[in-house]
Amino acid sequence: MSDKRDKAARGRHAAGPRRAESDKPIKVAPPAAVAPVNPAGPDAASYGAPGSPYVPAQAAASARRAKPLKVVGIVLGAIVALLAVAYVGVALYFSGRFMPNSSIGEVDVSLMEAADAERVLADSVADYRLSVSGQGFSLRLTAADAGLSIDEARVVSRALAQVNPWAWPLELQRDHDATSELVTTFNETGLDEAVRSAVAAFNEGAEQPVDASVAYDEAKGAFVVRPESAGTALDPDAVIAAADEALAALAPSAKLTAEHLLKPAVLSTDARLASAAASANTMIKADLALTMGGAVVGEANADTVSQWVTFGEDATAALDEGALTAWVDGIASSCSTVGSSRTYTRPDGKTVTVAGGSYGWEVDRDALLALVKEAVSAGSVQTAEVPTTSAGTAFNGAGAQDWGPRYCDIDLSEQYVRFYDGAGALVWESACVTGTPNGSHDTPPGVYVLNSKASPSKLKGTNLDGSKYESTVQYWMPFVGNVIGMHDADWQAAFGGTRYQDGYGSHGCVNLPPGAAAQLYGIIQTGDVVVCHW
Repeated sequence: MSDKRDKAARGRHAAGPRRAESDKPIKVAPPAAVAPVNPAGPDAASYGAPGSPYVPAQAAASARRAKPLKVVGIVLGAIVALLAVAYVGVALYFSGRFMPNSSIGEVDVSLMEAADAERVLADSVADYRLSVSGQGFSLRLTAADAGLSIDEARVVSRALAQVNPWAWPLELQRDHDATSELVTTFNETGLDEAVRSAVAAFNEGAEQPVDASVAYDEAKGAFVVRPESAGTALDPDAVIAAADEALAALAPSAKLTAEHLLKPAVLSTDARLASAAASANTMIKADLALTMGGAVVGEANADTVSQWVTFGEDATAALDEGALTAWVDGIASSCSTVGSSRTYTRPDGKTVTVAGGSYGWEVDRDALLALVKEAVSAGSVQTAEVPTTSAGTAFNGAGAQDWGPRYCDIDLSEQYVRFYDGAGALVWESACVTGTPNGSHDTPPGVYVLNSKASPSKLKGTNLDGSKYESTVQYWMPFVGNVIGMHDADWQAAFGGTRYQDGYGSHGCVNLPPGAAAQLYGIIQTGDVVVCHW
């Protein structure tokens, strides 16, 4: 009995909740997982309506989600409104005010209002000092020195106009340099004079720039291009430009670099220099040997010609006409012996110096100049005889005997005449009477040639008293034109000694005994040299 009760009790616990004592059945809702099917018919409209015993689960969930979304919308709207207010507020704040990181020249105007920025700019100009330095140069200028002034209101206005305050989110992210709007004015004339004066004083002790050039290198024996040299002198225009730029920006200093130095006008890279060097090197290839009578009297070689080469402003090579002409004139002067003083030793050992006369070498200067110029320009290597208008028998250098061993020697101091043949042997000699030494009838010393011979010949002239004379001689041998010559003089009672000084001198001719004159006439030839000396 008891066992049956126990089983019954266990069965109740296992079946679910205990019933009420009233024994009425308890209504249990169907499981939520089982949704009722929408019935067809006239009751379908009320299905799922609020208050309906059949509200679906999805509708409940939607209702629960709608409340937080509405809150989020309200919050976002409030935030947007706050941001808009903040955006407009910041934009209005920067209207008429500079952004952070703003500058005008060297002046920081960050977050300044227009009036404050104008005041700061004005103060900076009043206190402005400029230091120009570098490359060993130093110059300090005050605002007064430069006559510096500024329209600060205009500068600030234009600087603020560069920035859009309504785009402040972007503007805050960048720097604002309004130096381009900084317009200063200054006394350009005063600044120019101050800087130029200082630079000029500095340049007095500075090294000037040197242009690249073509020059003769003796070691190489050729013309080469020598590079330019910058030097240390400053370019006044460049320094003034640096000072102008600093003043315009109110910069406290202007630093000078190598770019502010005076620049060489011609650089070694100039193709004209290489071309000029090539032309000059063609000229110095010339080796012209000049001769007279077989003797070398001058040589135009590389060392000589290099001194004649000049270079024009366009860097073209040319011969210096002045230098070349001077060299040619030197040759002509030293080699022209006509009338020059010459010293020689006579075969009997007497040393004689004689000057004057018409015999000797006379260089054709113009022809020689043309010859040298043409040879050098072409770089010619040759030996050429010096062109002359008259030539001697030999050339032994300036001041030396320029005739051969065959000549007639008239010794005025000895009153004696000698003739030497081609071997230098004395083949004839005689005493003589020469011209009266009174200044008008002297026998002129010098080196001459026998102009002609005549037999007989009539001589005409003027006596000391002014009277005219005319006499016939048998052997006329003139050497000064056809006026002075050697001839027979049968009117002379004697020859030699001092007769020419004792009133028996001639009118300038060399009087000879008739027999001696006849012998000489048979020996001497037209063109033979006649040396008349003391």
